[in-house]
Amino acid sequence: MSVYTIYVPGHVNWSSIQSCPLDAYSIFVDIDSEAFDKEAKLNEHGCFIKQHPEGVKCNYRSRNVIMSQMRYGDIFRAGFGTPLKEESGVWTYEQLPVLYFVFRPTAHILLPERRIHDNTIAEFYDTVEEEDFEKFAQVAKSKTNLCVSHLFVVNRASEYHVFDTYDPRVRVSYTSSSYIRYEIMEDLLTKKATIQEYIEKVKNIEKCRPPAERDPNFQLRDNQGVALGEDQTFMLEICKPEYEDDDDDNYEREPDYLDVFGGPCHAVISGSVEIGADFGFEVVGGITYLTHDGWYVCISPEESCPGVTVSAEIPPKERRIHIHYTADGNILMSGWNSDTYVFCEWVKSSCGVVYVTASDDAILRGGPMKLAVIRGQGSE
Repeated sequence: MSVYTIYVPGHVNWSSIQSCPLDAYSIFVDIDSEAFDKEAKLNEHGCFIKQHPEGVKCNYRSRNVIMSQMRYGDIFRAGFGTPLKEESGVWTYEQLPVLYFVFRPTAHILLPERRIHDNTIAEFYDTVEEEDFEKFAQVAKSKTNLCVSHLFVVNRASEYHVFDTYDPRVRVSYTSSSYIRYEIMEDLLTKKATIQEYIEKVKNIEKCRPPAERDPNFQLRDNQGVALGEDQTFMLEICKPEYEDDDDDNYEREPDYLDVFGGPCHAVISGSVEIGADFGFEVVGGITYLTHDGWYVCISPEESCPGVTVSAEIPPKERRIHIHYTADGNILMSGWNSDTYVFCEWVKSSCGVVYVTASDDAILRGGPMKLAVIRGQGSE
């Protein structure tokens, strides 16, 4: 992360200046007021920010968004489609910033979000016990003309809670992977939507998310509802998503299957490769492990975009796959004790990528991959 040097006129107590998230990556330097260009009208309302090799003059309230945009290049040429305004050599951001109450131990998580949280000022707190939302609301009310007045945000790790300043009992919560993360602040700031409307929107998203509770009496069954034994094998047919159109009665759709090639699982179309009944299962310590050709099916170890793979050893808990049933008798796969699910996205006409995510976007685009357990011949 770049380090910014913020030059402040000597007569200004910079420790009293309203904080912003990027202050953690800034050095404040007192400078003789006479060193500032007098025509730039820099006094108690202005500072000079230096990031090699460019520097820019701006007011204090705008400095977080100014510094954020300096990451992308020359704000004089680009502006990045934002309402930046330059007057007498001083750059300002016309929109008031949003006040964030930020949990200091996880404050660094705000930065990768980039433009979503650029136009902000911040108050920091150090312990969970300090999360007093009524008190936060009073602080927000006291900052007249420093930030937007009708809402504030509380951020801890990847969780965000947007509050109504005048009734902090009204709040909507989301995470950094949430479907609404890119649109909520713009909608609330422009008053295209209210917090209450977003509360209802989040509820609808949760309704689309299938339950993943563990069944202590789980028994793997085929698509006819008949229980399978550990010595029996089967194929996993990928069920057609509900949004796919069935209007063309003359088109006979070939089934899609889950298969394993050299480790990772892929989605394939029947006829593109030879599909065998190579899946099975093994119960160890009361837990049902899906297997493929004797190897354990599990979540791959990649942190950024994990997929589904196989392992010669029983996978650790964090890579364990939870199998559970849908109302129509098919199965879903999810992470063990987590809100991640296994999805399929077709990248070619005959091959699809199988990946694991908790993303609301993926939930709303069609939901997790549903599989029908097709008993293999000779496994009667």
